[in-house]
Amino acid sequence: MTIVDRETYQAELDVLRAREKAHTHEGDAIAAARRRLPMAEVDATLELLGPDGPVTLLDAFEGRRQLIAY
Repeated sequence: MTIVDRETYQAELDVLRAREKAHTHEGDAIAAARRRLPMAEVDATLELLGPDGPVTLLDAFEGRRQLIAY
């Protein structure tokens, strides 16, 4: 660790904060681009392997609006 005067510290901190701000803006831009991606239709009859054997994607939802898979 280097000990410096307050002005040097502040200058380094300002550079780091500028990088952090750019990083945040880039992350926001990536998230916005992901939201703008076109959607693709998924075949509801796609077969998955469930705990009791094969099941269609539609049946995996079990009537729910969302499906979380681990």
